[in-house]
Amino acid sequence: MSLRPIAGPSRRLILPCTRSHSTASRPTPSHAYAVPPPLPSRPGPPPPPPPRTEATSSRPNLTPDQHDLIARIVRVDQAGELGANWIYRGQKWGSAVRGDKKTAKEVEGMWASERHHLAVMKLVQQQHRVRPTLLYPLWQAMAFGLGAGTALMGREAAMACTEAVETVIGEHYDDQLRALKPLLESTASTAVSPINPNADTVADADAVTPPHPSLPLLASVLEEFRDDELEHLDIAVEGGAQKAPGHSLLSAVIGFGCKAAIKVCERV
Repeated sequence: MSLRPIAGPSRRLILPCTRSHSTASRPTPSHAYAVPPPLPSRPGPPPPPPPRTEATSSRPNLTPDQHDLIARIVRVDQAGELGANWIYRGQKWGSAVRGDKKTAKEVEGMWASERHHLAVMKLVQQQHRVRPTLLYPLWQAMAFGLGAGTALMGREAAMACTEAVETVIGEHYDDQLRALKPLLESTASTAVSPINPNADTVADADAVTPPHPSLPLLASVLEEFRDDELEHLDIAVEGGAQKAPGHSLLSAVIGFGCKAAIKVCERV
């Protein structure tokens, strides 16, 4: 297990890292949506996709507040994956302009992962009938500009951008998983008391209703994507992110922008 430093304007955390950079050969929760993994583990055609199930083709019966929570999670994550795709697109372009083939190749590997994330989140958005963000064109332009601009500044600046973005995204996925936790708990059904039919209903210990299967799957997908983003953070740190000129200021500005974008996309 390695330790991952996370730099921020006011704190520095150490998070455990238990995954390797190459996990394409492992079955992943997102594969339940019949989207092939981003990097095939062996030559030849990919394995046939799994059949669609209740977990991937239906949506739960939720209260308005619960549906609002799912909608905010899915909307902002889909927008975030779109932004990540355009950041890496810009970084690859900027690295290629500088003739930095090494960085362009590393960026392409991370970009492949983000394309997979976006394909899955589009299906999740359709499944849960969530309106996508209305700011797609704006995020595309801003994300490409951020990626291209930092890549043109040099390898370290591009990696500092990735470090700052993935730090915020990793923390945000953790916040979402905590918010989802109450929806993942089985609930006891209620029944009329056999002793006093006029009394309030009581919990029936033998009648436990598990959560709709789409909800544990959504949580597992978020965990998978969070771990992927933290792998990108590892790559960025190992690639010299903290050696970038003005690293602290650059990280603070990009991190603030990411947090602001998250708040806006949850609603708009």
